[in-house]
Amino acid sequence: MVSSGLNNNNLSSTSKDIAVKDRANLAFPLAAITGHGTLKLALMLAAVDPGLGGVIIAGGRGTGKSILARGLHALLPPIEIIDLEELANLKDGDDSFVYPAGRNLDPSFSGEWDDLTKQLFTKKIGSFESTDDLENIPKKVVSAPFIQVPLGVTEDRLVGAVDVAASLSSGTPVFQPGLLAEAHRGVLYIDELNLLDDGIVNLLLASVGAGENRVEREGLSLSHPCRPLLIATYNPEEGGIEGSSIRQICNCFICRSINYKRTKS
Repeated sequence: MVSSGLNNNNLSSTSKDIAVKDRANLAFPLAAITGHGTLKLALMLAAVDPGLGGVIIAGGRGTGKSILARGLHALLPPIEIIDLEELANLKDGDDSFVYPAGRNLDPSFSGEWDDLTKQLFTKKIGSFESTDDLENIPKKVVSAPFIQVPLGVTEDRLVGAVDVAASLSSGTPVFQPGLLAEAHRGVLYIDELNLLDDGIVNLLLASVGAGENRVEREGLSLSHPCRPLLIATYNPEEGGIEGSSIRQICNCFICRSINYKRTKS
């Protein structure tokens, strides 16, 4: 789910404008891309209402698939998240602090917080039943994440794994979040969907479709929210996605698979 999470009482309009302009300067403007009206409409509808599902873009080389995806990301507003570092050091410093599994957590939606975040909140701030305590949780505003899934991604990098160094240091298993955690409330971009390993696709769709990534690893059993806007692209000349992958995507999302011609220079 892509949500701005902005609170007008905590963030001035000037700060919002600066954040949006900085983001827009890093990508080719979506409005500057000529044609592809249907594709732009599908992308914007998915961004406005993530409940509609993801967008699959089919096109040959040089048709601007990745440019369109990044152009949409530039239009997304910044998000307000829990400042975990400030929360951990709110009352006392602790070098052995273990970060919660979730990333980009919405401070106004405690229902999505993972167990470790809830424990940290109760220890450092107070009760979930107190409105004042919930409002006092430290926050910060960041750009909505844009996470690209590489073709050679491993299962551990995607869903997360045990951080060996931190585990040895702390004496207890420590979770290292993966790409699914980092993409929460942002854009999860898959280039060359048809070339991605089927096992990775299955894991990705299971987590994004459920809105939650459940991890069972050596000594670990946890979950964290995973509600990104999924944008996938592929080149039909390199193979289609008519098999199990596309069927699973259609079961999880209301997709719009759009073929378009090469952009004329």
